[in-house]
Amino acid sequence: MSSRAPGRTPLALRFLVYFAVVLLVLIGAMAWFLSLSVDAAVTEGALDQLEAAARISAVGMPVETSELQTWADTMADAGGYRYTVIDQDGVVLADSHSDAATMENHADRPEVAAAMAGDTGRDTRDSETTGFDQLYVATPTDDGLILRLSASVDDVAAETWPFRRSLILASIVVGLIGLLVAGWLSRRLSQPIVELTEHTKALSDNGPRPPRSRVLEIDELATAIADLDASNRSRLLETVKASSTLEVVLGAMPQGTILFDEDDSVVYANPSAQSLLGAIPETLSGLVPFSFQDALVEARETGSSTTLLAEHGKPVRQLRGIATPFAYDKRILLVVVDVTERERAASVRRDFVANASHELKTPVSAIIASSEALQLAVERGDESAGRFARQIEGSARQLDRLVTDLLDLSRLERDEPELDPLSLDHLVQEELERVRTAADEQGIDLTLRVAPAQVAGSRRDVAIAVRNLLDNAIRYTPPGGSIGAELEVVGEDAVLRISDTGEGIPTRDLDRVFERFYRVDNARARATGGTGLGLAIVKHVVESHGGSVSVESELGAGSIFTVHLPILERQIPADH
Repeated sequence: MSSRAPGRTPLALRFLVYFAVVLLVLIGAMAWFLSLSVDAAVTEGALDQLEAAARISAVGMPVETSELQTWADTMADAGGYRYTVIDQDGVVLADSHSDAATMENHADRPEVAAAMAGDTGRDTRDSETTGFDQLYVATPTDDGLILRLSASVDDVAAETWPFRRSLILASIVVGLIGLLVAGWLSRRLSQPIVELTEHTKALSDNGPRPPRSRVLEIDELATAIADLDASNRSRLLETVKASSTLEVVLGAMPQGTILFDEDDSVVYANPSAQSLLGAIPETLSGLVPFSFQDALVEARETGSSTTLLAEHGKPVRQLRGIATPFAYDKRILLVVVDVTERERAASVRRDFVANASHELKTPVSAIIASSEALQLAVERGDESAGRFARQIEGSARQLDRLVTDLLDLSRLERDEPELDPLSLDHLVQEELERVRTAADEQGIDLTLRVAPAQVAGSRRDVAIAVRNLLDNAIRYTPPGGSIGAELEVVGEDAVLRISDTGEGIPTRDLDRVFERFYRVDNARARATGGTGLGLAIVKHVVESHGGSVSVESELGAGSIFTVHLPILERQIPADH
């Protein structure tokens, strides 16, 4: 099977086509030149015949104007030419092929103008009367008139047809002979190159070296090709090895890597680049975020690396782009790193340290102030000593709750929960009974409606989450209000709803209530012992168990916290 690419032609065929084109052009040019020469000679001879006939006819032309038309018709029938008699003003007096009275003035005709000047005029042009190419000869007569004879060019061309036919046949014969010779020469010229090509193909399959040729140039070419093949094989092996190594290294990197050529086209992009940026553009102008384009242009102009932080995608990710120009050309490399989690972690750490310090400082400051006041009261025997002692105890308990929540949050973030079969309905009942005393002291009504639901979870962690939701509800529900706990199975989830008739949460705060140390009402939260970590702990516990938590609230109408936890596919006895 031929491996020739579509649209390519063999060298022998190309030689044949070139020779044939040259040969046909030469034959055509020669035939055209001979044809023109014959046409010119025949036309000149025809004009000479017309001139001779005009001079002879002028001798017997009648003098009377009335006889001119009859004479012109008679002469035209006898000689086969068209006869026209014109006076010195250019007026047509008689014409053998048209009505002289309807013909226009002929004074502007070139042959007529020459005859008016006393010479014999000649011309070849289209006839306005007949519409065909005509040969014209006009000569002055002894009577002061002008006699013009004309003949059709087609009639003259008919005389040259035998010669033209012979010329065409000769051209065809010469052309065929030339094509045969050109084909033979083409094959002789291309055969050594064809043989060398076959041996060169064999080289690519580790075949033998090309044989020596009797043509010096082709022999040297074959030797050079063999040497080049050996050198290229060695270089290609090294290049393939280096390329595959680089491909594996860049493909395994989590950082996106894009290489732009000097014309700003993308030469290479690893899979991580597409994952971070989306579709890889064909040129620099299509790169997003657009700020990366500015960084690349700046790096290319300054010749030094440029680093830029940009936001991109949905959800928004923070990407750091590092543009590095090449030293010896205008290529440039862009490395993209996703620093979203790193920046988020750094921000969380900063916020956590600041908030934890603030939260710890408040009860510590209260303890210090109360202890100083207590000392003074004891020294004076003041009855307020008991009040200060209670304040110290309250602040210490607040500090203890804060430290406990911090330790719980730290443990939850550090350790993966141990998932065991857990009866969520029994756990909710236990936690509700745990807070019932505090609810009764404030006159808050507790209601419970649960359905059997078994989940995979850590009893300790889930209990902390439920307890924090109930404590949060009691903390923000005024006396006389109510709190409800409802558990049901919906599809593949156990759905727990903790509702209250408390103050509610403003709409602007709904997205932030699960953040660490975020409080809707700082004063009330601290007054009731809130640490600002309860809901953050709830979210972390639920998500670590493969669930989700959300809140619905209306200011002044209470809140509903909803927890979704996946149930066990097969309900088994559980420790509750």
